[in-house]
Amino acid sequence: MLPSSGTSDQRICYRFAHLDIDGPWGLKSLDHDRLMVLLTDMAKFESQTINELFHKGEWPGKCHDVTELPNPLARERLDAIGLPDMTKIWKLRIGGPGRLWGFLVGNVFHVVWWDPFHQVWPSKGR
Repeated sequence: MLPSSGTSDQRICYRFAHLDIDGPWGLKSLDHDRLMVLLTDMAKFESQTINELFHKGEWPGKCHDVTELPNPLARERLDAIGLPDMTKIWKLRIGGPGRLWGFLVGNVFHVVWWDPFHQVWPSKGR
């Protein structure tokens, strides 16, 4: 039996079918070293349940209403990639300003964007 597989339905896992490859927050610009850091951090999250990641109201994960995204380009990109009807969008904090954005369905995080410079939802001080 695969180790830890008994609780897989409670812990986060990832899908990439909706990855916005051509947008400003795609993975094309990542060099090999940065991609390895991103994947390593994503793997660390796999040991946590969805409740541990998102439902405490603190980091590492948060949820926002799509209509409240302060960057209009983010809303435009969702339309462009065929996701105009989504109402909630989720993010995982990775590193300092880096955020992995996507949609949460059950315990599955559907990855849409990698935002290394905190542009999708800029901090108020930026």
